[in-house]
Amino acid sequence: MNYIIGMDVGTTATKGVLYDENGKDIFSARYGYPLIQEEVNQAEEDPQLIFDAVQNTIFKLAQKVKGQIAAISWSSQMHSLIGLGRNNELLTNSITWADNRCAKVVEKAKKSGLARKIYEKTGMPMHPMAPIYKLMWLKNERPELFNHAEKWCGIKEYLIWRLTGKLITDTTMAAGIGMLNLKTLDWDQELLELLEIDQNKLPKIVKPTQVIAAVYPEYVQKLGISTDTKIILGASDGYLSTIGVNAIDSDHFALNVGTSGAVRTIVAQPKIDQNASYFCYPVDKQHYLLGGPINNGGIVFNWARQTLFDANEIPQDFLDVAQTAPAGSRSLIFLPYLGGERAPIWDANARGSFVGLTRMHQKPEMARAVIEGIIFNLYDAAFSLIKNTKKPVAINATGGFLKSDFVRQLCANIFNIPIVTMKEEQSGTLAAMFLARQALGWSKKLDEIVQFAQEDKVYFPNEKEVAVYQKLFPLYCEIRNDLAASYRKISR
Repeated sequence: MNYIIGMDVGTTATKGVLYDENGKDIFSARYGYPLIQEEVNQAEEDPQLIFDAVQNTIFKLAQKVKGQIAAISWSSQMHSLIGLGRNNELLTNSITWADNRCAKVVEKAKKSGLARKIYEKTGMPMHPMAPIYKLMWLKNERPELFNHAEKWCGIKEYLIWRLTGKLITDTTMAAGIGMLNLKTLDWDQELLELLEIDQNKLPKIVKPTQVIAAVYPEYVQKLGISTDTKIILGASDGYLSTIGVNAIDSDHFALNVGTSGAVRTIVAQPKIDQNASYFCYPVDKQHYLLGGPINNGGIVFNWARQTLFDANEIPQDFLDVAQTAPAGSRSLIFLPYLGGERAPIWDANARGSFVGLTRMHQKPEMARAVIEGIIFNLYDAAFSLIKNTKKPVAINATGGFLKSDFVRQLCANIFNIPIVTMKEEQSGTLAAMFLARQALGWSKKLDEIVQFAQEDKVYFPNEKEVAVYQKLFPLYCEIRNDLAASYRKISR
């Protein structure tokens, strides 16, 4: 029996799933690592700790194999940045998407029009998550480090280099840097010149199904794999989480909500939004990933449960209470920007708020308003996608926040679109496994992923509640706009 390992290198943990040659998941493993937050807005990780987690994960999975691991394929967090020296030694930690220290650089680029130019060239939103702005910040604030760096890469590229000695990237990960030209699908020369970075300092770009060089012999032994095990380059978690729920065309959106969340779709041509409210990342010249990532998903739900209720109460207690309130929470609106926000407002200074609170509102209304607010924010992120593409026939959904039937039905009612849940929750590792199947010749076309990404339940919109939310959503947007000017003052 041959096996494939699908790896998912996340922000706080690496997960791995072992699949047999028929695509059935056999076993999973997970190892975590801390965020380094020693100063305001810092969010870094130690690449060595992540590499250790990767090794432990692969080794644990390899022990479950009765046969041979044919391939290891990768899904990875986007927007990380690592500087390497002359001998590829680490000059920096992995600066993650959540690091906001370049916020002033972004504001300056917005005012000058540079940020808009970058968005139009690359599809990268105007936000500190983008490595192009981190590079500008390092160039200004730490010029000695910036000039000493011989290579710049992300965490997936670093991990694969450690295992194989090859420093390369795929199109979907390159798109997350903010320097990949939408038209040429290569590093944009004008932006390289702006940063004074030679193209040779960036990884070579190849397709996600590329088979990399053999694993170094020392790691073959450490990981418990074969010398014949192939390393498949893989892709970004954004792209793989989308195709991993069989959202492979513009008729379907993918919705994933865990601690944070995202709504995404795939289209045949690049589509830029006039308000730059979503990203547009190329996969190849026939597929472009559009979407809006949000900071405030399940993390806000957990905050509300622990703050508004007894901290010892379980999530289901919170959901049970929320269900006793009517749709719309008696006109109580919650803006969930507890951690700033990316899509659709792209404002790191944004703050959360209850609006419309009166003495008649009790815990049920507040609990339901929190859940509705999180979903309104997701719908807000999807609204521009719908406006610039089309309304999908269904939204394929996964994630811990969406475990409840109540929350799934709320999504269907607020989006006014059927919500389809999937049998397989690990959409990223599943899609990474599928890329490996393509690389090995076991699968041919992208639409064959439907064999593995199978539907579970469908939740259809309730017309009565849809009508309530269609009236409330414009008010939600009005309040969001009215408070925007106050966020910067509050954050100061």
